[in-house]
Amino acid sequence: MAGTVEKVSDEQAMRDVMALLDGWQVPEPSPWFDSRMMARFREEKEQAPQGFFARIRDRFLFSSAMQYKPLLAGAMALLLVAGGGSYLETSYLHSSRAASVSATVQDLQVLDNNDQAIQQMDQLLDSADDNNQS
Repeated sequence: MAGTVEKVSDEQAMRDVMALLDGWQVPEPSPWFDSRMMARFREEKEQAPQGFFARIRDRFLFSSAMQYKPLLAGAMALLLVAGGGSYLETSYLHSSRAASVSATVQDLQVLDNNDQAIQQMDQLLDSADDNNQS
């Protein structure tokens, strides 16, 4: 029920805005508007050309980003290819080294590492118990 109340109030607000816009009178431009605008255009045209970096900055700041989409897509594709190639190279090197060690040997190494970790933890716990008893 609350949703319908909001719709009615939004609808009424839109009607109020439209009624205000219907009654708005557009101001007439000054009679010298065209001559002043053309004078400004001539001044801009006669100015010294900007430097390269200033033009690039202005282009990025004041133009639409639509013209940069193909450039951005090409850069992303190049980055993807370069990054993907290095990933494939490292994964290939890693898989060739891993293929030389059998699964059984790897399992035994994991078990040995786990056994060493358990022994170290037991030693730490025993030394902690000895310190607490003293």
